[in-house]
Amino acid sequence: MMGISVVIPTKDRLPYLRKTVPMFLAQEEVEELVIVVDGCRDATLEYVEAASARDGRIRYVDNVTNRGLPWSRNRGIELAECDYVFTGEDDLEVSENFFATLLAHMETSGADIISGRNIFQHESESHAEAIARTNKATGPSVNRRTLSFDPGINTKTDQEQPLLPAPMLARTDIFRKVKYDDSFRGNAWREETDFQLRAYGAGYKLVYCPHAITFNIVIVNDRGGVHSTGQVKRVSWIIKNNWQFVTKNRELLAREFEIGSPRIYIAKFAVKRVFTEIILPAMVIWKRRIFATFRGSSA
Repeated sequence: MMGISVVIPTKDRLPYLRKTVPMFLAQEEVEELVIVVDGCRDATLEYVEAASARDGRIRYVDNVTNRGLPWSRNRGIELAECDYVFTGEDDLEVSENFFATLLAHMETSGADIISGRNIFQHESESHAEAIARTNKATGPSVNRRTLSFDPGINTKTDQEQPLLPAPMLARTDIFRKVKYDDSFRGNAWREETDFQLRAYGAGYKLVYCPHAITFNIVIVNDRGGVHSTGQVKRVSWIIKNNWQFVTKNRELLAREFEIGSPRIYIAKFAVKRVFTEIILPAMVIWKRRIFATFRGSSA
C-alpha cells in the first residue's frame, strides 16, 4: 500500500497521545497509524480501541506487559502495511505539510532514511518561540568526538550525516532489514543511534532535513514512557546502554568517529552523566534547603 504508516509505541501518556493522533491523521500522506500499547496502566487501551472503531486508519496492538521501546517499534513496523514507515512518538507534534516536505527532500537528496528538524519545546513555549530559541544554536550538527548531535539545529540545507533525530522516515523494508536492537532496555538510551549507525554501516544514506519540523514537548515531572523510572535508575540505564552501544559498534566507531579509546570514552561519559543528572541537582536542592532554613531562622 502506498503512503506512510506511522508507528507509535506508547506507555502511560494518554493526554499527549490524544493530541498527537489527530495531528498525524491530518497529514494527507499518512495512510495508517499503528499504535503499540506497551503495558499501559492508564486508559490508553480504551482510548485506542474507541479511536480505531471510529477511524479505520488507526490500528493497534497491545503488548499486555511492558516490552520496551525497541521491541515495540519492531512489532509496529512488522504490522505496517504501507511502503514507508515513520517512527512516531506519543508526544510528537508535526508541522504543516511535514510529510509532503520530507518525501520531496527524500527524493531530491537520494536519502534512504531521512529525519526532519526535531525541536524540544518547553510546555510554556509556542512553536514560534521554540524555533526562535533553537535558531540561535551554532556549531556542527554531529559531534564526532562526543557521539552526540543537535536534533533541532537549523543547518539551512539538507545534509548527509550518520546520526539523526529519532523520528525517521524510510522504506518499510529498510526498517525490517536493519531492525531495532531490543536488548537496549530500561529507557532504551541509544536504541535509535544504534539503528542509524548500523544502517549507515550497511551503506544506507541518512539525511537530515531542516525544512520539515517536529516538536517534542518537554514534560515537567514526566512519568510516562521511558521516563517512568526514577532518576538514579534512569541514569544507570543510560550508562549501561551507552556501554553496550559503544562496545557493540566499536569497529565502525573507530572508523567513522573520533572518540579515542572506547574504555576512556565510556568512563568519561558515565562520570559526566552521574555528575550532571544526579550529583549537581542534589547539590542545588541542598543549597536551596540551607538557604530556606537560614531565611526562616532570620525571620
